[in-house]
Amino acid sequence: MEAIDWKNYFSEERLRPSKTLKNRPLNRDMRNEFESDFGRVIFSAAARRLHDKTQVVPLTSDDNIHSRLTHSIEVMNIGASLIKNICRSDKFKRIFPDSYSAIEEKANAIIQTICIIHDIGNPPFGHFGEETIAEYFKQYFAKNSKILDTKQPWIIDFTEYDGNAQGFRVVTKLQCLEDLYGLNLTYASLAAYLKYPNWKKKDKTKGIAFHKHGVFCADQSYAEKVLSGCRCDENHRHPLSYIMEAADSICYLSMDIEDAYNKGWIDIEDIHKFLSAKINRIEDPEIKTKAQSIITKLFLSQSIINRKKIVDFRVALIQYFTTLATFNCLGNIKAIFKGEYEKELIKDDNCAIAKILGDFCYLKIFSHKEIQSIELTGHSVLNGLMDIYINLFMHNERSFRNRGKNMISESIMLANILDFQIDANLIKYVNGKYLRLSDNKEIDIEELCDTFDIEQFPNYYKLRTIVDHISGMTDKFAVSQYQKLSGQRI
Repeated sequence: MEAIDWKNYFSEERLRPSKTLKNRPLNRDMRNEFESDFGRVIFSAAARRLHDKTQVVPLTSDDNIHSRLTHSIEVMNIGASLIKNICRSDKFKRIFPDSYSAIEEKANAIIQTICIIHDIGNPPFGHFGEETIAEYFKQYFAKNSKILDTKQPWIIDFTEYDGNAQGFRVVTKLQCLEDLYGLNLTYASLAAYLKYPNWKKKDKTKGIAFHKHGVFCADQSYAEKVLSGCRCDENHRHPLSYIMEAADSICYLSMDIEDAYNKGWIDIEDIHKFLSAKINRIEDPEIKTKAQSIITKLFLSQSIINRKKIVDFRVALIQYFTTLATFNCLGNIKAIFKGEYEKELIKDDNCAIAKILGDFCYLKIFSHKEIQSIELTGHSVLNGLMDIYINLFMHNERSFRNRGKNMISESIMLANILDFQIDANLIKYVNGKYLRLSDNKEIDIEELCDTFDIEQFPNYYKLRTIVDHISGMTDKFAVSQYQKLSGQRI
């Protein structure tokens, strides 16, 4: 096998040169740059909000059911396990005889960071919330065609709204304190986070990187910079994105089923019957025999306690998928490093165990009336909030616009004002300061924010700010906010 230049994928550059890097030795901070990334993420407000965002069951009061935070912690654990399995294998050591240890150290730090933030952009009510926001804007633009020029490419930021793209925006801009660089993570962490490095329309007929609108047009320049810094592009995913994707899929397939069991919606026999029936329909006898053997191993538990049976099933399932992901990664490592592997690691399986389990979750869990009824509540909440904020932001009277502005998070408001002012060539960022282009004088960003009138925003930025704000809400805060603003509760 030809040599793989792995160093390309571990760029320590940042969008803004780190202010703390030179002080790290003086502070006896022995972390590498990617471990620093992890600290920045863990202590962020956006990461904390994951504790009250939907994984499967919205607005649950059952502490035994997963939130986005507990899910992300488990994804981080599986991701780290996969890195060890891969980097410590004999095959990996043969490919990288002098550097496998260094690769593991860097990759392990990056994978923990991107796994903990992989859902950081998800709006209230999870994937249904994504669909609700996208559908809202399809209808909104159809009714208000003059609001935006719908021929503009950035219309898809709204009509193809996606939590992955919102997450990139959260960590690069919206965690804004004094400048427009968010958490200012390394290029390596940001490029690896970009599961769908696509700022164009989604297209499932093309490569896996194009399956979603994974970067908003507003953030294209940042995405291009970090991808280029790691020798990647919109056609070439970072190798670690495959690992993060696999860890995520392993966790949600296994833990969504366990959550449904804990809610009393399914039992172990339901899972066994469904998988067995699907596998019995496989026509190829060799694949059918192999799949039946896998099913037998997944249900080997001899326990008479049902709770123990579901845990044994989960453990066996995670073991199966981690082994499969490791095998597929090592077997396709050259294509993965070149960005040419077009499959998910746990779905590259002729037995299609992940596909069958996905069908089970869709038919037996996600369609449960408790989930669907609360999702409809979420639909009303998100649509109602969007209506309220848009009416305030588009209002003719400044007093109403100011009321809308004052409801927006300060960091989100500042990020969008700075983004707009730079985009409009009104200000520039030089040596840690924002300067007015008209007279080259430093501006006070707090004063800029305080005196800014929403009317100065083009309509795109008005809507962008609203979506940034609402998508950052937790489920319960969104419900509470809607009840207050709609007059249902004081």
